[in-house]
Amino acid sequence: MYTRILLLCCFFSLCAEAQPPAQDPEAKQRALLRIDQARSARKSEYWPNIDPALFFLNLRNNVENPLYLNQGKPTYFCGYAALTHFLLLYDPESYVAWMTDLYATGAAQVTDRTLVSSERIHEAAGTLYNKGVMDINHADQMWFMVLSENYKGYLNLRDKSFDPGDENTFWAATNFRKFNRMLRSLTGLEVHARGADLMGPVFLNYYRFCREKNEEYTVMLYLNNKALYPNKFFRFILPTPTHFVVLYHIDRADGYNILDYWDYGLRTKMKLRKRKFRKLIYGITYIKTK
Repeated sequence: MYTRILLLCCFFSLCAEAQPPAQDPEAKQRALLRIDQARSARKSEYWPNIDPALFFLNLRNNVENPLYLNQGKPTYFCGYAALTHFLLLYDPESYVAWMTDLYATGAAQVTDRTLVSSERIHEAAGTLYNKGVMDINHADQMWFMVLSENYKGYLNLRDKSFDPGDENTFWAATNFRKFNRMLRSLTGLEVHARGADLMGPVFLNYYRFCREKNEEYTVMLYLNNKALYPNKFFRFILPTPTHFVVLYHIDRADGYNILDYWDYGLRTKMKLRKRKFRKLIYGITYIKTK
């Protein structure tokens, strides 16, 4: 009992540490103002199962607290959540503009395309359940499903149309190349990437590279999630990447690489041996933001 209490105290003290990179306060206020102006809209005719109150509350919470954005479990939405966390930190105005346009008109114009969705997506958004906090985050449900339908990679080729439950399948999956393509499409920025789906960057000191890039760029990592969060029920770890995280900081102490990163609605600090750290990483994406 006392051990559990101590672990909980340690967890909450860690979560209470310094927040992620600061948003531009003026951009944040403009985004919040746009949400307030759109809240008077009636229930959207395009999204019959989206609750307006939950939708706009979700939008406001995302802009005010980007740290808590969560893709839900056991969905395949982690790639969309990682790039959305990036947008909330560095361009909340565009994010809110796209979301309110999608809600009001069923479409949104981004850098290189118009995001539209099928009737199946319009009907499904707002109905996902058993996904944790995402059950009531109707804006996240809509956004992740719209991105899933509008951006396709080779993992999605066998299942191109949405059926109930596809949020937990390869229909929603994101490979490394698709992730970087989405970032370019949504931000219009120059996106740099090293690595691939089946092999990490060769002839590269991962720690030194990530540390140097993190001084001037925002760095996102494509990882083997089963190695990052091992489960005692797995007898072996498949050498494949499945997960995206946003790196805040990386350091080294006592022979460990110390990662400070965002995923699953939390800021996490993890100590990893050099060898394990190298086994984790398959892709490194970095974007000039500093």
